[in-house]
Amino acid sequence: MFVSKIVDAAGEAGETEVWLEFSRDGGYLAKGKYDELVSGYDEVNRMLYGMIENPEKFCTPRKSS
Repeated sequence: MFVSKIVDAAGEAGETEVWLEFSRDGGYLAKGKYDELVSGYDEVNRMLYGMIENPEKFCTPRKSS
């Protein structure tokens, strides 16, 4: 379930990147600000995919009953 939610978050992040591109292309966002925001996006994306690749680092094991 954890990985599924992180995959969902990565999909939402991808959608955000598209909106950043639309904002830049439409003249609503200066190139410098776009570059800054995309750099942050890239960092978040790397973190999300790191969590997908290594979920055991972020989840506590279930206790057996």
